[in-house]
Amino acid sequence: MTAPALLDKIHTTDEAAQRLRVTRRTMIKLGRDLGSCSMIGREYFFSERDLLDIWQAQRAMPTSSQGRPVRVKGVLSDVRLQRSLLSLTQKKRRRQ
Repeated sequence: MTAPALLDKIHTTDEAAQRLRVTRRTMIKLGRDLGSCSMIGREYFFSERDLLDIWQAQRAMPTSSQGRPVRVKGVLSDVRLQRSLLSLTQKKRRRQ
């Protein structure tokens, strides 16, 4: 039998926004768009894992010294992998 997972520290929207140095509204938008938040009633809450997912999703793509994007093969973050899989599995609209 496996041990139950421990719950990280939970942050309110204001605490999370202050930690990532964004506005409250931006924090809620990022959390909802990425699916990295919990909602109880009208309040949003963020775990440490949620904050890390949001931070990873906002990372800038590396560029070369000439300003062109550099192709870097690396590990996809959980959020980017989820977005990619979602776009591949969604039905495409038929043109009329």
